[in-house]
Amino acid sequence: MQRLRRVRVGARLSATFGSVTLLLVVMIGAAVWNIVAQRHADQRVAASAALQREALIAKFRAADLNGWQTGYAFNAIRGVPGATTDALGLRAKFLTSAEALRQDLARIGTHDLSGDERRLLAEAEYAFDRFMAIDERIVAGYRAGTPAAVASSNGLVAGEALHWFDQVATAVDQLAVLAQADTESDAAAARTTSTRGLTLMVVVGVACLVIATVLTWTAARNLVNKARNKATLAAIVEQSADATLTLALDGTITTWNSGAERLYGYTADEAIGRRVAMLLQPDGEARHAGVLKGLADGIEFQLEETPRRRKDGSEIFVSTNVWPIRDDDGKLIGGAATERDVTARRQREAEQKIADDRAARAARLESLGQLASGVAHDFNNLLAIILNCVEFIAEDTGAEVADDLARIRNAAHQARDLTSQLLLFAKREPTHVEIVNLNTVVTDATDLLSRAIGAGITLQRHTCSKALPVYANRSRLDQILLNLVINARDAMPGGGFVAIATSVVELSEDPAQSLPAGRYAQLTVSDNGTGMSAEVKDRLFEPFFTTKPADQGTGLGLATVYGIVGDAGGAITVDSTLGAGTTFRILLPLSPFVRPEPAPAPAPDHRTSSIAAGRQTGSG
Repeated sequence: MQRLRRVRVGARLSATFGSVTLLLVVMIGAAVWNIVAQRHADQRVAASAALQREALIAKFRAADLNGWQTGYAFNAIRGVPGATTDALGLRAKFLTSAEALRQDLARIGTHDLSGDERRLLAEAEYAFDRFMAIDERIVAGYRAGTPAAVASSNGLVAGEALHWFDQVATAVDQLAVLAQADTESDAAAARTTSTRGLTLMVVVGVACLVIATVLTWTAARNLVNKARNKATLAAIVEQSADATLTLALDGTITTWNSGAERLYGYTADEAIGRRVAMLLQPDGEARHAGVLKGLADGIEFQLEETPRRRKDGSEIFVSTNVWPIRDDDGKLIGGAATERDVTARRQREAEQKIADDRAARAARLESLGQLASGVAHDFNNLLAIILNCVEFIAEDTGAEVADDLARIRNAAHQARDLTSQLLLFAKREPTHVEIVNLNTVVTDATDLLSRAIGAGITLQRHTCSKALPVYANRSRLDQILLNLVINARDAMPGGGFVAIATSVVELSEDPAQSLPAGRYAQLTVSDNGTGMSAEVKDRLFEPFFTTKPADQGTGLGLATVYGIVGDAGGAITVDSTLGAGTTFRILLPLSPFVRPEPAPAPAPDHRTSSIAAGRQTGSG
């Protein structure tokens, strides 16, 4: 009997050690397999990442190529010497960029591409070849120099060349998207391979440990450690800064940590036993029902920027992770959620978006101003020649052509006024500035503005009780008021009211605003007219943009106002809603009362100034 017992013990020990040895062999084999599989997965990830990098380089190279072509075409239109020379200036940079893009596409072709990627590469190469062929026709037209050839080249730049560039950019962009998807897919596969191998090794190692440690005290120690770990985990969850709570499948709160108390204002006693719907906004009930249904089906949820309601009724936004909880038998018994307050981050992102939008709008208007300035200077010089020639002809002709010459002179003066407005928008028109009281400007202009808006519209005026000294040109401030009031009048064909008000505002430091902190004089012009859409409001200050018929406006009124305000160091904003009216707000820096600079000397008579301008033609 004792010998039989020893045989049984020996057999058990042999089986135990044999099992441990077998598991160790399996673990080593799994490790070797995992290393090989991981290496192959890493190679696929590296290849996909390299393809994505090459596609992105080609994408940005294509944008660079279009910019150089636009630049040398613009120089050719302006008559810049050597604009179409292959070895000089922007044309040379364009050709260099084109060759670099060709090499980029060739490098992409050396990668192991899928069918879709190979098709997109072929589309990009074909579109690029067509683009370069069109460019040869464009540069040939500019080199020819005839008006018809130049016009044809201009049409190609804005037509076929732009079309084929879009085809290149679209194909390369889609290729980059596919490459990124391949990279992410390969990376996910690599992570899966690594996780599977590590999991297998861990499982085998744990099995070896369990078989090797057959003594009862080891099992007891494991139970103690498990209990200690649970207690530690419970302490971590309780002290976490994030709100952590558990729910029954019907939405009843079952646990509530201190982070949830700080986030929502409810104590654990107040929250446990109540429905989680108390934390939701009224419009979130349907979504909440869907989450509870999905939780009962074992689905995990991740919700970003979800609105919640605190105990005091205030609204916050949280990032939420919700997952199902199962008991030891795998049965669903409820769900758990962790929630993090993202209200401040959401507000910062909104403020940053506003700042970015304003910066982009300012940059667009600045580029339009530069273009307007160049065109206006050149056009003004041509008008000076026309006016001089009209003056000379008028001295040597009879009365029968005097009326025709007068009409030519009036048209030229109107055109010169138009260029002056363009220069105002571009902040290139010199002006005399002085200290003026904004209240006085508004008061003195009231009678003129009342006559300008007609009998069907009421003009209201509210001026600040304190003086509002600003450093600006008085006539241009009058021009601002007239333009804004006329604009308001046109928005109220059925009548209404226009309110003009002045006040003092204090701006604090805010990255979202275009002006530095300080005290400013504020001028507001409001109406209860038709208002405008967001699309119109975004383009409101662009020169020549107007919603009026062609015979009722030039589209320079608000562009001129924008230029005058910017030249005075201020800022203009507009609030408008369709059917609810429009309010323009202008902020100008307050200036101390100082002695104004002396007025400039009187301008020479019309004939003398016209002759001088004619002699300087081409200098603008």
